[in-house]
Amino acid sequence: MSSPGQKAASDTVSKEELEIQELRSALESLTARLRTEQKSHNEELRQFAYTIAHDLREPIRMIASYTQLLERRYQAQLDDDGREFMRYILDAVQRMDRLLADLLTYSHQFHTSEQTPPSIQAEGALQGVLLNMEKTIRESGAEITYDPLPVLRFDFNQLSQLFRQLLANAITFRGTESPRIHISASEEGNSFTLAVRDNGIGIDPRYHEQIFGIFKRLHGREYPGTGIGLAICKRIVEQHGGKISVQSESGKGATFRITLPK
Repeated sequence: MSSPGQKAASDTVSKEELEIQELRSALESLTARLRTEQKSHNEELRQFAYTIAHDLREPIRMIASYTQLLERRYQAQLDDDGREFMRYILDAVQRMDRLLADLLTYSHQFHTSEQTPPSIQAEGALQGVLLNMEKTIRESGAEITYDPLPVLRFDFNQLSQLFRQLLANAITFRGTESPRIHISASEEGNSFTLAVRDNGIGIDPRYHEQIFGIFKRLHGREYPGTGIGLAICKRIVEQHGGKISVQSESGKGATFRITLPK
């Protein structure tokens, strides 16, 4: 038979356990609601960006078509200034079309999957990208090497896109020497880290966070691009529970590191 003191202690423990259970239940409910709201907001943003980018590309292409038609039909009547103005229009239209295409790509990254990513060979994804970029690599004189890469839980197409963006970035922002790019992998605890190192123009440490923002460009029009590529990379990595960062200094190349859970 329990004493009054033992019964009081037992009642206290039961009350504490009940409060802990209620707290856990409330926390789980709040977490589920936040996930639902985040998914809803992501889908709204995806639809908004997709609609803008998709609908704007049609009039942009029409401007390009009629500009080219005017140039062909009235070329003999145009002086040097007129032909130069036509080139300005076409250049601006092409840049806008590339920007909208990248915005479409970015909007697709807000579509979250409920399924766990499959296990894939990272090396296979990289080899496919190298094959598709063969012409760009050859024309730039780039030398791309890589170590054995691990099996990752990752969407194959998105990993391919991640490699493609980082390699294109390294080739675009090259220095006076031909691009030298190396992809490596390391394992620590419950995570893998992929590293893409180049010998390009580098990035001032002041801008290491800024470059992952959408439409963030550090070099104006002297280098091609829309300022969305690294934002796409960041979105892809975060969707898979990872983080992306850069280690770099101006004139000393850059190393992009992607840390992913096993």
